[in-house]
Amino acid sequence: MNDAQLRLRGRLVASHQIPVATLAPEIFEQQLAVTISKAPALFKSAPCVLDLSAWDQALTPDQIQPLIETCRQSGLVPFALTGDKKLQHSLAQELNMAWVDFKTGSAPKDAPAALPGRNTKVVTTPVRSGQQIYARDANLLVTNLVSAGAEIAADGNIHVLGPLRGRAIAGASGDRLCEVVCQTMQAELISIAGLYLVQDDFPAGDGTARCFLEEDSIRIDYL
Repeated sequence: MNDAQLRLRGRLVASHQIPVATLAPEIFEQQLAVTISKAPALFKSAPCVLDLSAWDQALTPDQIQPLIETCRQSGLVPFALTGDKKLQHSLAQELNMAWVDFKTGSAPKDAPAALPGRNTKVVTTPVRSGQQIYARDANLLVTNLVSAGAEIAADGNIHVLGPLRGRAIAGASGDRLCEVVCQTMQAELISIAGLYLVQDDFPAGDGTARCFLEEDSIRIDYL
């Protein structure tokens, strides 16, 4: 019998960071429900990391396990913790979860919108409500409108040469240098490398916009 060799492949996987600001399961469930209701498709069976950065004391498995179960019941797949490593790393081990150290940093202001070596998928027709488009291992260029209720996603950058009214997900495989640029910003949600911002939290403004990561949040500049 020949020995089988397991060959591992590394690939970035975008995940949602869920901030834990309360240890009360009922309140956490309400907060999670409000967030998921804004973009249900984005969170369906999505991997997530519980962010314990708000806590300056070591937490226990009994405190976190109910929150993990709440995430699972809500359709999320919690697999890791993050936060103060000195305080919480042992907690991840006790819960048999991974630990993630997120590297902070912002994309340079003059970063190229299209990264070299990446193909571009071009869509010339309107993206209608309920339609989903994914540019795997590529940038996405839409030369028409993106309707409310539509979803466009790309492992690279997203450019929309028209109104963006639906959801746009750039850096879907985890690339933090990706951007979303659109001619008219009316999006329901913008996501980059697993981080997201919903319309209610957009800064005031309209017209042409550029969205990119600045540390661990999405920044929207109106041009």
